Amino acid sequence: MSVSGIGSGAAKEYSALYSNQAAASRHRVGEVKAPAKADSVVKTRQREQDVPAYAERASQSGSLPQQDSATTFPMPSIIAKYEKYTKAIDEHYAKVNEENRKFDNPSKHIWDKYYNTKSPYYVKGLTRREREICAESERRVLHGLPAAVNSYDPVIQKNFGGIMSDEEWNDEVRGGMNDSINRLFAENGIDIPEGAELRLRVDPYEYKIHAGGVDEALARQIEEALNRGNNGRYLYEHLRWCNPANNGFEQPRQYLYDTAYQEKAVMWHFVNDMTGLDMRELENRDGVIYTPDGRNLWDAVTEQYNEKRANGEMDALPMESLYKDYQVFVNEGWDKEGERGLTIGYKNGSLYDIDTDYGYGPGQREWLEDSRNRHSQYWGNYRKEQEETLRREKAEPTAFEKWLDGQMAYTEEVLSELGNRTYGKSGTLLSQPNLKAMQQLLDYAVSNGRVVPLTKEVLRLQGRGTLRGGLDIKA
Repeated sequence: MSVSGIGSGAAKEYSALYSNQAAASRHRVGEVKAPAKADSVVKTRQREQDVPAYAERASQSGSLPQQDSATTFPMPSIIAKYEKYTKAIDEHYAKVNEENRKFDNPSKHIWDKYYNTKSPYYVKGLTRREREICAESERRVLHGLPAAVNSYDPVIQKNFGGIMSDEEWNDEVRGGMNDSINRLFAENGIDIPEGAELRLRVDPYEYKIHAGGVDEALARQIEEALNRGNNGRYLYEHLRWCNPANNGFEQPRQYLYDTAYQEKAVMWHFVNDMTGLDMRELENRDGVIYTPDGRNLWDAVTEQYNEKRANGEMDALPMESLYKDYQVFVNEGWDKEGERGLTIGYKNGSLYDIDTDYGYGPGQREWLEDSRNRHSQYWGNYRKEQEETLRREKAEPTAFEKWLDGQMAYTEEVLSELGNRTYGKSGTLLSQPNLKAMQQLLDYAVSNGRVVPLTKEVLRLQGRGTLRGGLDIKA
C-alpha cells in the first residue's frame, strides 16, 4: 500500500476533538502573544517564538482529568504544562475577587486600583502592561470567566519568572519518561545488554509499544513492562511534540510517514470510540465493512454518534464528510500496517531521538541549550526594561491624570457661563445659575464615573427630577 495523505480533512475536526477531549473542559485553543509584537496572536504549536506569553481559557475546572492508575509516564500535553500556572492564577484572582466584591461597585473599584492615582486603593509599582493584564484578569473573574495565563502577569513573574517554553516542557517530560522506564526495568528485572540499541515503536492505532533491537524474549518482557495504562499513548504524543521540524530543523523520514497516516489513524480512533471495534480486523467486502453480527459498520458508527450527541457526550461533527473519508480508507484497506508509528531509541538509561542531531537525548541537546539560554536572556532583558519602564512611567502623567486635567479645563469653561459672583460669600443665592450648563457638566462627569449619587439613584436636577442625599465626587 502506498503512502498517501488521502482524505478531505474532515477527520481533522475529530482529531482536534479526540486529542483535546481531556482538555475540553478547561482550555480553549491555546494562543501565544509574541513578545516583540504584543498584539499578534498565533497558536501555541507555532515554534517561531522563543517565549510563550499567553493562553486564554474559556472555562475553568479544578484539575486535569484523573490519570489511569496504571500509567507511569508523565502526561506530555501542553495543557499539563500549563497546569501549575493556571493553579497559581486561579488561586490568586479568586482571593482578589472576594475582596473586589466587598465594594458596592466592584468594576469601579478595579478601575480605581489600576488607573486612578488619587484612589487610596491605587496599586503602585506596575507597568502599564501589567496594569492592563491585572485589570482585565480581575474583570474576567468578576464576570465568571477564568483569568488568562500570561507570562507578563505579576503573579506568573513572581512565582515562576515566566512560562517555560515548549522545548523546556518536552525536555521535562522526557526526563520523567526516562525515570519511569528505568524504574519499570528495575522492578521487572530487565537488563539491557551493554551496547544494545533498544528501539521502542508506538503504533498510531492502539498505542502499543513494540520493542526491537534485542532478542525476542527480552523484547516481549520489555513490552509487558511498558504497556500499561496510557503509557503508549503518552509516548506517542510526546514523540509527535519532539519532531525536529517543530523547531525549524530537518524532519526525519518517520514523521513524514506518520503525517501521511494521521487522518487514517484518526478515522480508526473515531470508529473505535463509537463502537469499540477494530476496523482493521473486520470483514471488508465489496466496499463495505461488516461488524461481527453482520451489520454495516458505518450504520453502527452513526447510531452511536447520534446517541452520544443526544446525551451531550460529544460535539457535532461533519458526518457526511467523515463518511467520504471513511469510504476512501475502506477502499484502500489496511494492508502492511504493522510497521506504522513513531520510534525512539534507548541506550544507557536514556531515550534518544533517531535520525536527527536535534533531539532531547544525550549528544543531541546543543540546540536545546541555545534555546534555553535565549529564553533566560529574554526574561533577564525584560526585567531590566521593566525597571526602566517603571522609572519612565512614574515621571509621566497617567491617562487618568491627563483626563482629569482636561475635565478641570472643561469645568472652568462651563462654570464661566454661570457668571461671576453667582453666590455670595455667605452662600446666599445671588442669581439663578445656568442649569443647562450645570446639567451638561454633571452629565459629562457622571458618564465618566467621576460623580456618583450617594443614594445610588440616577442624578437629576431641578426641572428634571429631585436629587436626594448628595453627590460623591471622585477626583
